[in-house]
Amino acid sequence: MLSRAVLKLLQTIADHDTGDGVLFVSAPCGRWQMNGTPYTVNDRTFHPLAAHGLIDIGDGRTDPVKVTATGRAYLAGGAK
Repeated sequence: MLSRAVLKLLQTIADHDTGDGVLFVSAPCGRWQMNGTPYTVNDRTFHPLAAHGLIDIGDGRTDPVKVTATGRAYLAGGAK
């Protein structure tokens, strides 16, 4: 089961991903900020999503983050 913070990150990425992914920029204290927004998340929050194939983080530093088909199916299945 994914934590609330991890599920929120997945939903936030899905809500903002229009096909090109969502860019996150490095923020202090091991955090990432969604480019152009105040939304900031700990680096470790991405790990379960990537490990389960729910997101594609590309090179993990400069590539936009994309929700995979598996991630969209997970959200559509009423993930809690």
